[in-house]
Amino acid sequence: MGPEFDQAYWDRVDGPIFEGEIKPLIPDTVLDFHTHAWRESDLASLPTEEMKKNPSLVWTTNHFPVSELQQTAKWLFPGKRYQVLAIGMPYAEMDVGRNNQHIAEAVRNSPDVAGLMMVKPSDTADQLRRQVLEGRFVGFKPYFTFVPKAQNDVLLDDMLTHEHLKVADEFGLIVMIHVPRKLRLTDPQNIATLRRISPRYPRAKLIVAHVGRSYCEWVAFQALAQVEDMPNLFLDTSFIQNSVTFEYLFEHVDVSRIMYGTDLPDAAIHGQVACVNGVNLFVTRNPHPWSLYRTENPIECTYMVYEELRAIRDGGQRAGLSVKDLQPVFHANARRLIDDVYANLLKAGA
Repeated sequence: MGPEFDQAYWDRVDGPIFEGEIKPLIPDTVLDFHTHAWRESDLASLPTEEMKKNPSLVWTTNHFPVSELQQTAKWLFPGKRYQVLAIGMPYAEMDVGRNNQHIAEAVRNSPDVAGLMMVKPSDTADQLRRQVLEGRFVGFKPYFTFVPKAQNDVLLDDMLTHEHLKVADEFGLIVMIHVPRKLRLTDPQNIATLRRISPRYPRAKLIVAHVGRSYCEWVAFQALAQVEDMPNLFLDTSFIQNSVTFEYLFEHVDVSRIMYGTDLPDAAIHGQVACVNGVNLFVTRNPHPWSLYRTENPIECTYMVYEELRAIRDGGQRAGLSVKDLQPVFHANARRLIDDVYANLLKAGA
């Protein structure tokens, strides 16, 4: 049952945390705005050992289809209806077309699944338009792995092109942006690009994933003031487990522009993201090629998604928000954006 589920450990550690802290925090219906799904058959070749060590991709398994994503959500959140915005996995080894087809099939088969389409820099507007309408995708996911440059040399313009943005603006699509470069959202070139494309493509819904990669709070402190005035820019919370980041986020960005996301399956790992001298490190109970762990006497961690939810709760509380104030983050905000896209696609004949 999932990558890290053990009934005895659930009964002793995870279950009491869910019942006492998580269940009272989230609504009966949750919409996770950032999840991944893929089949091993979608891989053109198996990921290399070097790729598995890349902390930006957090490799967990070669096979995590939508059916397993939904099963994982059931045991993480028993008794809750868990809807997802599903994205393929942007490994360089991924056959993007096959992975996108898997997501499109899931969208057709389940009312609880919406999907983003992974896109490459070479995609044309005509190709994108046709695939969006055929697959009923609600938006795009560009990524640095699809650009033939080192990760910290990639520019937003390299991975997110005019062709992508033209179609996103036409249909009012979601564009999920994982900002590249060492300085993350604080990078001056990232900020300049976002400030240029936001008014040029006003109907595109620009989602800055991972609060601009604010795993450590310095990113939020330095960057949010430079983007908070863009009306079509939103932020998702995926994989952030830092309550100081969330406190600052809730103090500077209206709750209506923040969407809960997890980065499943990664968030179904027992562990926590820690910050050491401004550097984010992954501490886990079980060994992973990208994490720190103890080989003897493993750390008694809970799921990373629970740590994220704790951080949202605690940061929100310090920012003056009640559990009731936070409820739109977990469903209504994402539902509004997705439903708006579906209305646009319906008008276009999808």
